Order: sequence, then C-alpha cells, then structure tokens
Amino acid sequence: MITVRPQKFALSFTFGSLLFMSSFGILKGPWAHFSGMIARERLPFTTMYIGSMFLTLYLTFNAGGASGYVLVLGASACQLLALMWYLITFLPGGAAGMRVLTQAMYTLLKPIMKGCAKVQGMCLAKCFGWATGS
Repeated sequence: MITVRPQKFALSFTFGSLLFMSSFGILKGPWAHFSGMIARERLPFTTMYIGSMFLTLYLTFNAGGASGYVLVLGASACQLLALMWYLITFLPGGAAGMRVLTQAMYTLLKPIMKGCAKVQGMCLAKCFGWATGS
C-alpha cells in the first residue's frame, strides 16, 4: 500500500499512532500520560511527534502528484522516528529493546535493499543508455 498510495498508508499509520498513544493514556491514566508528555525533558519529543502527525495529515490532504508522494513518505518517516524515540524514552528497557529491534530489521532488510539497489542500477543504466543512444 505504501508504494502505490502513500496517502492511504499515511492516514492509517497516523490514526494507528494516535491509538497507540491513547493506549498508553489508558494504561497510565490520561492526566499522568499527558503530564509525562509535556514534561520539560520530553517536550522536544512531544513537539516533533505531534508536529509530524499534523504534517503527515496536512500533506496527505493537500499535496498531490510526485512531489506529494515524496513529501508524504518523508513526513511518515519523521513520524516513525518520533514514535521510535517515544519507545526509547518512555518504556523501561526501551533503548536495549530498540537496539535489538533495529539490528533485526537491518539483518532482514539488508539483502532486500541490496537487491533493490541492483535492480535500480540496472534500470538507470538501461535508461541512460537509451537516452544517450548507446
């Protein structure tokens, strides 16, 4: 869904992210969770997280075409980074858990990314060969 219609992905991801945050509000209590989010040391996270969600929604509804495609993906990536930051700072053992998770993701995605880079290189070589007439 992300490669064909990133706007649909962005909507689903943003609302899923809101539900994720709400679940922590239910577990800790809404006021305690909100107080924790606006604490001085966590205010940069809160600003980045809420800002990236609003940016994602704004771009989803207002940016179209190829540039909108890239902008929505970028805003979704910012939102994902903010969510990972949340996991690191709010959850006990968050940094160790994130280290294990990112290592596992790297191990799984490395061969896929290498394959994608090879295919992209072949496509670019073919396109440039066609454009230059060789």
